[in-house]
Amino acid sequence: MGHKVKQSLVNSRIDFFYYAFRNVLLVSVPLLILSALILGLSTSHSSAVSSGSSGTDNVQLVLSTSCTVNAVVTSEHTVSLNGGQLDNNVGNTKLSAYCNDNNGYSIYAVGSSGDIDGNTDLINTVNESYNIHTGVYNENNASNPSSWAMKLTAGTGTGIDPVTGESVPTTPPTIINGYDNYSAIPNVYTQVAKRTSGTSMITDSDASGSYLNTTYQIYANSYQPAGTYNGKVKYVIVHPNSNHNTIPDLDTAFAAAGKMKVYEEGGNSYYAMQDMDSQICSFVSGTGASTATQLVDTRDNNLYWVAKLEDGKCWMTSNLDLDIGGTGVAALTSENTDISTTASGSGIYSNGYTEGNGVWTWTPVSTAITSNYYISGTSVGPSAWPTNNYTTPYSAEGGDTYYYTSNTTTNDTRYNSLQACKNASHTEDECKRYFVGNYYNWTAAIASNNSTNISTTGTIASNSICPKGWRLPNASQADNVNNEFGRMLYKAEITAMLSAGDDSVGYMTGGFNKLRSSPYYFVRFGGIGGGTLYSPGVYGFYWSSTVSSSTDAYNLLFSGTDIYPARNNGRQAGMSVRCVAR
Repeated sequence: MGHKVKQSLVNSRIDFFYYAFRNVLLVSVPLLILSALILGLSTSHSSAVSSGSSGTDNVQLVLSTSCTVNAVVTSEHTVSLNGGQLDNNVGNTKLSAYCNDNNGYSIYAVGSSGDIDGNTDLINTVNESYNIHTGVYNENNASNPSSWAMKLTAGTGTGIDPVTGESVPTTPPTIINGYDNYSAIPNVYTQVAKRTSGTSMITDSDASGSYLNTTYQIYANSYQPAGTYNGKVKYVIVHPNSNHNTIPDLDTAFAAAGKMKVYEEGGNSYYAMQDMDSQICSFVSGTGASTATQLVDTRDNNLYWVAKLEDGKCWMTSNLDLDIGGTGVAALTSENTDISTTASGSGIYSNGYTEGNGVWTWTPVSTAITSNYYISGTSVGPSAWPTNNYTTPYSAEGGDTYYYTSNTTTNDTRYNSLQACKNASHTEDECKRYFVGNYYNWTAAIASNNSTNISTTGTIASNSICPKGWRLPNASQADNVNNEFGRMLYKAEITAMLSAGDDSVGYMTGGFNKLRSSPYYFVRFGGIGGGTLYSPGVYGFYWSSTVSSSTDAYNLLFSGTDIYPARNNGRQAGMSVRCVAR
């Protein structure tokens, strides 16, 4: 007989957070609930009423949105097990949620053992090295480790019609992201249930209305030491009131939109670049480094940092590294790439574009150049990178290269491997922020096989090699509408103006170092011109989507002394790409 293990789960807790309607955040927490009820009564009285006249009292009632949650532990989350035993239904808590409008709600969950959000262990009181980690028991695995998991069940009871007083059926919440079956405890705030907008909750005010049940699965293998194990899951309700965004970062915003994480690496899981949309970006209340997260490009499983910047848009904050036509890259289609199904197949997108079942595919006529000549900066001649061919798409692999920021106007330091960068006393994360990525000519950047037919100044290319849901930034000289590079720089107080007559806007004090540090991380990686890598560590070049002439296009150019949000350059040049969310 195995030794006995006593395991107890601290009751799941509902956390109530609250946002003032004057838009002042009173509590600094990852997720908030609108729980205040405000009755505003304003009156207007005439000062006197004379014979033959009349007076009017105007009475106004302002009833604010209110959400409440009623949590009832119907069965304690405590179990005693022997080693090698499994219990599939450890306790139950009934969560009844109600909002006084029909906009629905979202329920988030996160492991919070030891009162540390993100901790998903059952913590051992004997030795933390024996903590039980979250996971789902697999009866077919003979060497199953000890684990615990959570499950939600939607319940439907009866509500009370406030007009007739009769009992009526209610609409149950929806369990999402697989939590209707046993699943691992989330280590970041993850949406686990929602109430669909448009379904009235007025009848749910009775506690027996729609609700969720929480329960847990615990398995202790025969080698688990005896002792007491404590864990906690935190549940938070969020009301989707667009006037009071309370979502702090993009990772949580993806969860709020009901997206699924699609890729795992190094013990972490990631949402897809291709699932980004304007609504997700708008969910995020703040801007800057605190909003950042990493997303995976499903075309080649490369990871990219993204953040919501001060201009209110979500940007990639690392350089695109997609090998067009390269091995290990999925076919570039309208389902994974910024390819418009209305623009494809005509004009500059007639060559190399094919359609099947409503899906457009772009097949580049050239493949990625993987030569490492660009790392050393030597000339490779027109056979590898054409010196004057702007009609054919080209991309060049920049190699495992990092231009580490020196925080001065002198040249940035180049490292030809991640290990070399780390050996210079930089952290791995710091080094990866300054990764070169690929160099692209403009024809490749706009996902075309021949850009000859797009030549009118100010025209914006409709397609790009960005992931679906993303696009190239727009830019033009002396234009405060389409100059997105300029607006981003201006709102970030990196520059003092959006544009200028000579298109050099100059830096504000500290702007140069700000451009190259958190959360922007723009890299001075140089560009390919005349078959040679030009000024690496000195200049940075980034393509826009905007035509400047029949053979040129606009790009962001910067150095230690100058910054140009709309510099025109020949389309044959090799530059980098940063994408902005659509």
